[in-house]
Amino acid sequence: MSKEKSVNLIVIDDSFNNEEKLVSIIRGLGSAARSVRVEDDEDLEEALKKTTPDLVIYNLGMELIDLPGVMKILTGHELTNRTAVLAASRDGQTNDINLVMSQGANDLIDMKNDAHLKNVLSRELKQLANNRRLFQLESAYIESEKRCDSLLDSSRDAIAYIHEGMHIYSNQSYLELFGFEETEDLEGTPILDMVGRDDQDRFKKFLRGYSNSSGIANLECNLKNADSTEFKGKIEFSPASIDGEPCIQIIIRNEVDQKELEKQINMLSQRDQVTGLYNRQFFIDSLEKTIAKSKKDKTESALLYLSLDGFHELKDKLGVIGSDQLLIDVAERLQKVCDDNDILSRFHGHDFTIIHTDSSAEESESYAARLQNEIQQFSTTINGIATKTTCTIGISLIEQEPPESSEILLRAEKAAEQSQKQGPNTISVYVPKEGELTQKEIDSKVSGSLMTALKNNMFVLYYQPVISLHGDTEERYEVYVRMKDKTGELIMPDEFMPAAERSGLMTAIDRWVIEHALSALLVQKKANKHTKFFIKLSETSLRDEAFLPWLEEKLQAANINKHSIIFEIKESTAVTNLKQTKILAEGLAALDCSFALDDFGTGLNPFQLLKHIPVDYLKIESSFMENLSTNTQNQETVKNITETATKMNKLTIAQCIHDASSLSVLWGMGVNFIQGNFLQEPVQELDYDFTEMTG
Repeated sequence: MSKEKSVNLIVIDDSFNNEEKLVSIIRGLGSAARSVRVEDDEDLEEALKKTTPDLVIYNLGMELIDLPGVMKILTGHELTNRTAVLAASRDGQTNDINLVMSQGANDLIDMKNDAHLKNVLSRELKQLANNRRLFQLESAYIESEKRCDSLLDSSRDAIAYIHEGMHIYSNQSYLELFGFEETEDLEGTPILDMVGRDDQDRFKKFLRGYSNSSGIANLECNLKNADSTEFKGKIEFSPASIDGEPCIQIIIRNEVDQKELEKQINMLSQRDQVTGLYNRQFFIDSLEKTIAKSKKDKTESALLYLSLDGFHELKDKLGVIGSDQLLIDVAERLQKVCDDNDILSRFHGHDFTIIHTDSSAEESESYAARLQNEIQQFSTTINGIATKTTCTIGISLIEQEPPESSEILLRAEKAAEQSQKQGPNTISVYVPKEGELTQKEIDSKVSGSLMTALKNNMFVLYYQPVISLHGDTEERYEVYVRMKDKTGELIMPDEFMPAAERSGLMTAIDRWVIEHALSALLVQKKANKHTKFFIKLSETSLRDEAFLPWLEEKLQAANINKHSIIFEIKESTAVTNLKQTKILAEGLAALDCSFALDDFGTGLNPFQLLKHIPVDYLKIESSFMENLSTNTQNQETVKNITETATKMNKLTIAQCIHDASSLSVLWGMGVNFIQGNFLQEPVQELDYDFTEMTG
């Protein structure tokens, strides 16, 4: 059931039967009714705190509240212009219609006359639909005007509008270019005044000729600013209109230093959004360079994997925003301690990695102890809470003949795990055992199993419902993949995905999932079900230039319903692959597929990303759902994400829902969809009843 077909209903009555009758009729008219029954003014006030009613039905004769009292409360909430009010007669008498309408009701209905009741409700539902469409159009128009004004005002290009040769509008860049402070200073000023003396005749001739054309034209000439200083400029002319009046838009392009712009974008893609340190991808690239240098120059270095102790407990105490501030403070402390040539990154969550160059095993342990001591001595106050922490450190040596970067990193992670087993504030150095297989050798064995699974269709799809909180009964599922071993036992993704990524097999697995998901969608289509699938894409597929052409071919062959697939990648992956993500999102839109960002909201300003990438769905970071019903900071974070997303016309999904108490919180915030094992674990069957959450 679409949002447009859902009705928020408040019934003021002391009878459950009347409420059920009204809800039944509304459903029979094709709308889902979310109803609340109240019996007095306190109940009504409480209901209005939780919902904005589309329709209020008041049964005449209530002892604890009368119709004028109802209208007074609605007026106090500024609802009389947007909420329809119907008075209902219990005894079949409708002679008081003039009285109730004079008191503010839209009409008087007879609860005993089903035909009349159905006709009136049908009329009100149609009016509600019309009002919603009008509101959407008005909002879209206002938003479009704001967006146009904002784009013009924020443009680096100098833009102005002229009518009959006179300025009627100019943006800030145009004012700055010509040395003016206010738009009013230029209004009514001839455009010819901005042209150099020697080019004025040529400009007048060009403008006379352009006035009779309708296309885009360019003219290069000398321009002059407010103090008569001349400079060369290229003007682009195009037809436009302001307030319905025809005019000419002129643009003087600002030739931005593209190399500098690319440099800034590259810098952005290298940094973690929360701490400002280098991110995971940059660190891995740096690690590979360090390994190459060790092989070439026969030098020694070390990779340190630092993990904050007790971070999850601190996060519960400080909240998501507070714990992010702790990470920022720790990052600043580490930056002060690390050597100038070190590469320091926030690798994942509360884990930091450091490449300590030109360092022997003994020096690396001494260095790790110094870092550990700094963290132990460090303290900060967040939200009025004095906060201290310690850290465990795992060390993997990068010696003269080192293995690959993935192996070095894995060894550091194993050493960090060993430190954590020993207890807080400990250090471990990974020492390979004699005859120990490297991760590459282990991956080689796993990749053999993966190739066999791909060849023999030993993968299987599982589905988890993505459920609307607002009455939309359209079928949506997240698609998951599992692998079967030789005995038929299921192998979970965590056990084979990392090896698949390291072995370069993720593209093949992604494509297997997509092909079989398309087959499942075709079965659903033949059953007259409009089902939508959310499908995760790996970073490997994101970087694969052949992926979009391959997908287009598969979609054409499948001939499924448009917008049936929503592809998703992680926000962190998008940040480090801005260019490729933009190409993918635009390519998917051209193929009538939608696009989602997973684990959204972890950066300091995650919505900045949406200025570069067209996105349809935002899957909110799952950690924000922890203790949601009691954690006010998580609530505030989810609320802010949802409100901003709504303004930007993005749909939101709350994932990893753990309990029933979170549902009402998310519904009140306006989150569009929910997902999690509490609602249903992933299963092989596409048989979830999406009508359970309606009504």
